[in-house]
Amino acid sequence: MRVLCVLSLDHRMALSLTQKQMQMAIGHLKGELAQIRTGRATSALVAEILVDAYDTKMMVKELAQISTPEAHVILISPWDKSIITNISGGIVKANTGLNPVVDGELIKIMIPPLTAERREQFIKQMHGILEKYRVQIRQVRHETREDIKGKKELGSIGEDEEKRLENELQKLHDEYIEAIEVVGKTKEEQLREI
Repeated sequence: MRVLCVLSLDHRMALSLTQKQMQMAIGHLKGELAQIRTGRATSALVAEILVDAYDTKMMVKELAQISTPEAHVILISPWDKSIITNISGGIVKANTGLNPVVDGELIKIMIPPLTAERREQFIKQMHGILEKYRVQIRQVRHETREDIKGKKELGSIGEDEEKRLENELQKLHDEYIEAIEVVGKTKEEQLREI
């Protein structure tokens, strides 16, 4: 009886690992969607852009303070003023459609309102990203399901335990697919907001 409890605990840990993988996917999804412009200024639009500085590639957020004092303005204040042109040039080179303007010791970026056509392009891009993460969640489910079947074939779990684990796995899958839909709906509402 004690061995069965240990096995059950082991299987719980496997589902916990599956859940962590799914949570990480949602975190990555949110980060990727944050980089899609919504017509409002947000530091996420420039924070992870790579810039040539100090003979290496560094993210803007590692080189400067980023703020959004107004709904359509991003201000970047480099800690080392000697690399202000590197940051500005890196933002242009990233081909994000943002136009940085060096204003003394600051970089100012005005976020222009999105055209209807550009909004639709961003929404289409967003749907592609959402599908990529749906596939990732399904893949995690598939791998875990194969692991459960393998344990059943080896005899380390019984049929009842297999069904119970598969039911729990399906609930996790459904929960994270729903989370993707919620994140996508929120982002689409932001993109359609004028």
